Amino acid sequence: MQERNRPNSCCQPSGSAHQNGPAYALYYQTETLFNTAANSSIDITQTAEETAGAFYSDGSQVQILRPGTYHIVYTVNLPAETVVTTTFALQANRQAIEGTSRAVAKTGADTPTTITGETILEVCAPVAVRVVSTALLDVTGEEDEVLATLFIQQLGK
Repeated sequence: MQERNRPNSCCQPSGSAHQNGPAYALYYQTETLFNTAANSSIDITQTAEETAGAFYSDGSQVQILRPGTYHIVYTVNLPAETVVTTTFALQANRQAIEGTSRAVAKTGADTPTTITGETILEVCAPVAVRVVSTALLDVTGEEDEVLATLFIQQLGK
């Protein structure tokens, strides 16, 4: 795994699995947004779209299985009544991805808040991507309210 601004010497696609079109996936979480501990991944358990064979999600992280260049975007939607002070960020193989951290200090008197972060990531070997929170979360939204999304799109091989 390499970030885009570093030299790309390891990513040389080969084999028939890499002859397919660009891969993409959209995962989301409705109604309840939580993690099991501070500094751990938030669960994003629902799948809207996913290119078969390119990703694997267990709900707490997504494995990107194909080498290539990926645009990764996360969004967290906090309802108006939510009270939380935390930092959200993307991690790859449990390492912070530079530039994706977003601090939020929200009181229940606020309006709804949307937090988003994104990166371009070079993937040379399977990598596990996840959205983390520095604080323990237990956020409840309305029925079918989307509280988090994780979008991954392959830009090139």
